[in-house]
Amino acid sequence: MKSLAHSQRGFTLIEVLVALVLLALLGLISWRGLDAVHRVSDRLTARAEGTLSLVRALSQVERDLRRHAGADVLPAWQAAVGGPVSPDLAFPAPGIAWARGSGLLLVRSTGDGRWQRLRWYVDQGVLYRAAGVPSYRLPLPEPGMAVAVLDGMRAWSLREWRPGQGWMNPQAAPADVAAAPRTATRGGRRAGRESALADGIVGLELVLHRQEDGARRVYRKVVLLP
Repeated sequence: MKSLAHSQRGFTLIEVLVALVLLALLGLISWRGLDAVHRVSDRLTARAEGTLSLVRALSQVERDLRRHAGADVLPAWQAAVGGPVSPDLAFPAPGIAWARGSGLLLVRSTGDGRWQRLRWYVDQGVLYRAAGVPSYRLPLPEPGMAVAVLDGMRAWSLREWRPGQGWMNPQAAPADVAAAPRTATRGGRRAGRESALADGIVGLELVLHRQEDGARRVYRKVVLLP
């Protein structure tokens, strides 16, 4: 009888309590590990989405710039702004106008024989792209409803590559360009500075300043003009 009672002996209360404590500790460690993995996954996903948004925005800007209207198509230095030329606007190339306040204004081909006015600008930390209805005739419709393209924007700027001078602000004219004579065109009188720059600019650099993870990061996109 004693041997039978000894063979049927179970766990003591202390052993059960120790097992429960160990299981609770394993569960707590596992939960913290899963929570850390989940938080890291969320950060990586958000960062990947932000990177993809940045790549898409820069790619779209490049496509728009490379399709800009040439001087043989339309008086782009006026069509790009659709009205009186503001004194703070710079014209790096035909069909492209730039001012820090107004943003990037341009006329581009839609690929089917029509032309379209676009405007890229920053408002309250968001980069927007507004597009007008494509048309075969002038005047081109103004850019309509804007679409948010990229958030977290702090500032942006544009530079142009001048052969023999390097990267420069489009609104800064060297002495030899500023002194160029004025030339008349069908769309009115075009300043010699605009004509000279449009003939010599071979590339544009778009610089974006973004706020990411509490730090300010700078991104650059260089576009070679056709």
